[in-house]
Amino acid sequence: MTYAVQVEWNWLVAVYLFLGGMGAMVMAVSIFAHTYKIGGSDNRRLAWWGNWIGIIMLAVGSAMLFYHLLNHLAVWRVLVGVFYKPDSWIAWGTWFIILAMIGAFWYTLPLTKKMPIFENWGIYQWFKGLCEKHHKAIGWFTAINGILTAVYTGLLLQSFPAVSLWHNPGIPVLFTVSATSTAIATLLIVQYTILKNEQDKALRHLFEKTDAWLIGTEIIIIFTFLNYLLIGSEGGRVSYELLWGNPLWVWGFVVVGLIIPFILEIGMLLKRIPSGAITVISAATMVLIGGYLLRHFILAAGVYEYPW
Repeated sequence: MTYAVQVEWNWLVAVYLFLGGMGAMVMAVSIFAHTYKIGGSDNRRLAWWGNWIGIIMLAVGSAMLFYHLLNHLAVWRVLVGVFYKPDSWIAWGTWFIILAMIGAFWYTLPLTKKMPIFENWGIYQWFKGLCEKHHKAIGWFTAINGILTAVYTGLLLQSFPAVSLWHNPGIPVLFTVSATSTAIATLLIVQYTILKNEQDKALRHLFEKTDAWLIGTEIIIIFTFLNYLLIGSEGGRVSYELLWGNPLWVWGFVVVGLIIPFILEIGMLLKRIPSGAITVISAATMVLIGGYLLRHFILAAGVYEYPW
């Protein structure tokens, strides 16, 4: 057997997977926080910021994938792929992203302050009123497409049977948990840097607790998943060695991206470490770094097996 590391899916695709999953879950989490007034506060501004940040993340991530395409004019084939190739995850994922972005825009309209330039536009006022009337339904529409987008980023990789590292049930679970964790980390940064609202203290505490659980879950999945690789196919073993032989994976992702923020968040929850803006933002930033590095190295360690 000979092995070759894939190079076609590079850092541009890693950015797409990272921003796509994270941005979609930022939308979903912020919508649920606002719709159900989680933490006892209205969370109106959090929902507005969360949806626009999600839209920007999805747009930038999709632009990275578009730039990566060899034939940019063939992008229309991806859009119609659900009709002639319904098992194409990238086609379904593209529609999930588009629908999530449209829904997020609709959801933000009733949350947007009056803009004099549009106030005299009858069609704008009519559509804004329509969105407000069906606000909860639009929120669920956006959140569902956001969650499907986060899951899709893992299913996309799982659909490649030639790469043992990708073709296993752990990838969609891992990417979905990571997307939710990085989304909550993003919203914590927004709360501590932009909103600075004392009334959402309960929500911030809930976010910190939830993120600690998600990071702990991600640590368990990572080590279980990598043990599965070690005892599986030869290609999986080669990927395992590539990952653990790379100091940036060990120290950048595992230590800085997972273990240190986990210790910080558990310490804050147990009141062993002072909880404040600097500590929370530091932990959240490390979570974001880890979220990107996870996808970067999962792609970089993808190995093809050749029977000769």
